[in-house]
Amino acid sequence: MKKEDIMKYKPSAYRSMLLSKYGYSKPTTKKNKNDLQRWTDEKWVNLNALLYNNQILPCGQKYKGQTTPTVCRPRKKINNKTPKPLAEELTKQQIRKAINKKKKGERIIWSQL
Repeated sequence: MKKEDIMKYKPSAYRSMLLSKYGYSKPTTKKNKNDLQRWTDEKWVNLNALLYNNQILPCGQKYKGQTTPTVCRPRKKINNKTPKPLAEELTKQQIRKAINKKKKGERIIWSQL
């Protein structure tokens, strides 16, 4: 894949992984590859869809009629580097607080929800 083709994608973690995979970014070390593999295996989900539509959608995908910004968390724990809390550990009230913070442009500090 050519670098120009990859750069047409919206900036995201997936675009960064493609750049790394084809050698267009900084030298890929074994540690970086393991971290990227862990990140993809965690199956990040859209919490908005989980709260309002009771659907499990991948992060970045919006449910029909979603107007709020997407808030995402990992669905399953891969190792001790997986960020906490997982999507299933959050209550509906915590998810609402996170969505409201993101609407206001504030940083979501998950340990303080």
